[in-house]
Amino acid sequence: MIDRSISLDQRTPTNGTPTAVRYAVPNCPTTWFERFLLLTVVVTLPLENYYPSVAGMSSSFLLFTLLGGYIILNRSRILSETLWQPVFLAAYAFIVIISLLEFSSPLSLYSDIVRFSQMIGGAVCVAVLCRDRLALATTMYAYIASAVWVSIVLFSTGYETIQGMQAEDFNQAERIRGQAFEEKPLGADLNLLANTCTQGAVVAFAMSISGRLTHRSVLLLGIATFCLVASFLSMSRGAAVASLISFAVILYAQGIRQGKILILVSVLGMGVLAAVPGAIWSRMTYSTSVQSSGKLDARASLYDAALNRLPEYIVGGVGSGNFSQKWGLEKGFARHRSGGLIAQPTHNSPLQITVNWGILGLSGFLLIIWCVYRLIPLQSGRDELSLALLGVLVAVGLFLLQVHNFYFKSFGVSLGVLVGARRWIWPIGIVLEVARNEPPSGSDINITPDCHSR
Repeated sequence: MIDRSISLDQRTPTNGTPTAVRYAVPNCPTTWFERFLLLTVVVTLPLENYYPSVAGMSSSFLLFTLLGGYIILNRSRILSETLWQPVFLAAYAFIVIISLLEFSSPLSLYSDIVRFSQMIGGAVCVAVLCRDRLALATTMYAYIASAVWVSIVLFSTGYETIQGMQAEDFNQAERIRGQAFEEKPLGADLNLLANTCTQGAVVAFAMSISGRLTHRSVLLLGIATFCLVASFLSMSRGAAVASLISFAVILYAQGIRQGKILILVSVLGMGVLAAVPGAIWSRMTYSTSVQSSGKLDARASLYDAALNRLPEYIVGGVGSGNFSQKWGLEKGFARHRSGGLIAQPTHNSPLQITVNWGILGLSGFLLIIWCVYRLIPLQSGRDELSLALLGVLVAVGLFLLQVHNFYFKSFGVSLGVLVGARRWIWPIGIVLEVARNEPPSGSDINITPDCHSR
């Protein structure tokens, strides 16, 4: 027996063209409190390492625990449906595979697997809350707000120092970077802060080129420029590449033949070139050859070590614990840090997963990526929210190629937003035409559970 109520809007469109069902009226719209939770999660995510932990738990972990408790008590039926989405099933399979591989390796260590499991739990919570366009719009504006305040921190911390110095090569630029951000703003990794700025810049730009040119478009373009310059301030090469590719994907999805878009892109480019200090460009290089210091680039040396040891880990990996405690220290990944000698991961999630758990683990991870790709709705350029979400997904996906921490909570948030949007807003997988900046009631055909049935 069907225990889900269906509400369809069967009105004839104003243009007189018959259509199946253009919009749907959701029976379980999000509440202001649920939208506030989504806003809080995204805006406070960069502060995870800034606030002290409570009983060993970070602030973001406590926040996601609050989300989980609220959902279990108030949205249990929606939760039961969301748990069995294909991308989450792929994640569960991945967890089982790498857990078995880790168990079979010496010096087993399950901390990364536990963190990834927690990330997936957070993604499920976000997917349950992101049930309508209003919730999705709130999340997109939260990305912008998060990027703006992180950009302000980066500008106030390092802009003056970088602006007043010159660099002729990568090594000099690296020293300037260390001097400018010596205090490590927010206690977070600079690459992570740069990606936060990139995500906000991408969302603001996607919204600025959607619809007519208005004062709102100009404001969003200014925000995009400000956040994009801030992402360059971190001197992160990966963030620079992610920004360029994300913006290119947005332009491709939207189409660049419109005169307004060409003007906005030109303004954005000139603003970035004018505001980014010259010393930053000296670090935007990458080489696989030996540098003047007699050493390889830090990332290149790790990739070289991984390639040379490929036969030793290609099938089932060496294990996460074995890598960090023994194998990595002996096979060319050892690096000196203030606390002594450590095994430095490869700064690339797919590669590090392969080292830890071989081609078997990598296959499980790629299955998740494939499911994510299949969730992205077609014709994303028709709607500013779907276009902004596409930009976030590209930026986050490229960030996976810059870090070994495949369990970052920012990955879980973007995954949850995508699953929720595809499940509740675009269930047929195609974005229909909507009035720009005037969200309809829901999606084309939206079958939603009753809020009060559990």
